[in-house]
Amino acid sequence: MTRPADGSAGAGAFTETDLHRLEEVIRDARFASTAPASALVAPLAPHGTAAALTERECVFDHCAVLLFPRTLAAGLRHLEARGLAPSPTVPSTVVRARLAERHGLDPADCEVHITRLRLHLPDGRRHAAVEVFLFPRDSGAFDERIAATEAACGFENHTAFVLARPSSPLLSRLVTTWRTEAGLLWEGGGHNPHEGGPHGSTVTYFVRNHHCPGQRRFELHCAGDLRAATAGLPRPADAVRRVYAAWLSARGTGT
Repeated sequence: MTRPADGSAGAGAFTETDLHRLEEVIRDARFASTAPASALVAPLAPHGTAAALTERECVFDHCAVLLFPRTLAAGLRHLEARGLAPSPTVPSTVVRARLAERHGLDPADCEVHITRLRLHLPDGRRHAAVEVFLFPRDSGAFDERIAATEAACGFENHTAFVLARPSSPLLSRLVTTWRTEAGLLWEGGGHNPHEGGPHGSTVTYFVRNHHCPGQRRFELHCAGDLRAATAGLPRPADAVRRVYAAWLSARGTGT
């Protein structure tokens, strides 16, 4: 378990709410690193195709959270002082766009950075098992109402897997069976030519239907350009919007 370091490095970098959420995502990542992949995606239809494919083909990669440091530098100092070895930050494109759309912001003013935290895991590995999106409070688009809503709803929290043996047929089957057997809605995705090897990587996003229990958002990463695997699949945009609206509604009723 990591502990805050003595001294003032990064002091006051995060609110108490964000410190608690940081502890939660670290705990979740440690648990996920040794849990069966099918248990993380549960509930799944017992003995179904989705359970078998998930268990055989999906490898846990990270858990993620969005936090709001006082400044980017202060947030990184805090993480460094705790021994979490934050990776060099890179600008976020996807989360910045999602925040801008959700809160009516100008994407150009929505400053979001990504870092990965290396954890000592129960199996002895040290792995970058936590992904942190950092939206500094000193950025022009920040508003306390945004931080409150995001903390309460956890819109950017997710569990991510990589496909050990990526292929277009496998990705297509997973997208389909996660929908039919796990209550997951495919949000979309894309290809990043700069990560994952010489042919880049493909990422797909999923959100849990709000009628189902269990963890609510997932990412699936595949080496290579597999966009053709999902090109013909329906993207249920209206259903996805209803899911996020239901999260906001539940926040308003205190559930």
